[in-house]
Amino acid sequence: RVCFMADKLLLDVQNRVVIGKKVKDLRKQGLLPVTVYGKGVGPFSVQVEARAFQAVYRQAGRTRLIEVSIPGQARQSVFVHDVQRHPVTRNILHADLWAVDLKAEMTAEVPVTTVGDSLLIARGDAMINIVLQTLTIHALPANIPQHIEIDVSVLDELGKQISVADLASSKDYKILDDPEQVIISLTETRTGTEEPSVEETPVEPELIRKDRAEGDGE
Repeated sequence: RVCFMADKLLLDVQNRVVIGKKVKDLRKQGLLPVTVYGKGVGPFSVQVEARAFQAVYRQAGRTRLIEVSIPGQARQSVFVHDVQRHPVTRNILHADLWAVDLKAEMTAEVPVTTVGDSLLIARGDAMINIVLQTLTIHALPANIPQHIEIDVSVLDELGKQISVADLASSKDYKILDDPEQVIISLTETRTGTEEPSVEETPVEPELIRKDRAEGDGE
């Protein structure tokens, strides 16, 4: 099952003249430096309110289209291509937005998410193992799913696994990964409940004592 977000995400930006090390002053004002570029587009140096960008990015990730309005330019449909973060605070310092042609197919890496419950996992007999974190999708930009949900409830026996070939096909996109590639499998857990191998230890003294008792009676 594929999740699409029907509502468009809009991001209003302003043209930016501050570049280089001076962008630190922008950040102090709560503004984020952004570059918008693509085939035949830009690059445009723009700025946006940091909070506004973070709100949009939380919803869009890197696989949902965002409509960007740049003063003096036609509205652009973009994906978040890259974000640079502070190594300590993890605050976003800069963002690159990739402008796309909505009529031209493209390739993107789409994250895998799991839904459903496996009985083996629920009772602690196995752990889920996500072998493939993303799938390579080829489609028109508007048809690229934000993520692909995989139902793990079918993993009801150890040894079962889900491969690319097990996924339902779609008229909107094509999965480019090898059909035999395993996406999700199960790993058996060790319960550690086996009985210790010293069961016979208390038996031996009893036999010895019994022999001695018989000897004393003779």
